Amino acid sequence: MSRAKLAIASTANGALRARAAWEPRAKIALAGVVVCAVGLVAYAGPGLGPRASHMATHIILMSALAPFLAVLSIRFASAAVLTTGRALAIVTAAQLALLYAWHAPGVAAYTESHPAAHLSMHASLLAAALLFWLAILGDTGIARWRGVAALAITGKLACLLGVLLVFAPRVLDTSAASWGATTEMMLADQRLAGLLMLAACPASYVLSGVWIASRWLLALEDDRLHAVSDRPDGA
Repeated sequence: MSRAKLAIASTANGALRARAAWEPRAKIALAGVVVCAVGLVAYAGPGLGPRASHMATHIILMSALAPFLAVLSIRFASAAVLTTGRALAIVTAAQLALLYAWHAPGVAAYTESHPAAHLSMHASLLAAALLFWLAILGDTGIARWRGVAALAITGKLACLLGVLLVFAPRVLDTSAASWGATTEMMLADQRLAGLLMLAACPASYVLSGVWIASRWLLALEDDRLHAVSDRPDGA
């Protein structure tokens, strides 16, 4: 093997070792920062209505707490879980189905008046989001494109729900009227909830997809460098 190829192999191996040592701590630190930032943004603003506060809670659970718990689980687990394409498809569909089902107008009104249903809603959404992020972050092979595709689909459909809340011409859930809210107040609260979701989608699903795609390309480049360094001289 020539000196140039040895240098290429040494550089690639050094980069891999440095990235392997840095990434687990960086993931945990970044996830912790995201959790704190989303929590502060959701609850620091004054005057959040019931729908907006409801949406802020979902954002914290599904886009901040769930990926944070997934990072911790993968960091300390002995083996990755949910790394197959079928598992990713199932948890992606389950998360989207639960998200839309719990936000249906009649269901949302029911959960507001029944504490057990309200708790079940948050618990099921957190569990579905945790499984989703475990499947996304646990796939470290060459098929990372599956995670990018799942994040893109989830982000688009979640943003679609936000768009429906923002541009709906009328109040979709009138349960807040029992608290003395006027139609104008409920419509403004509904639109704010949609805006929160539209702001959270790019900050979670899109950025995560970009990050995973960049890691995928780096892994492909590392494989190419290894293939070049392993070739016999003159090949």
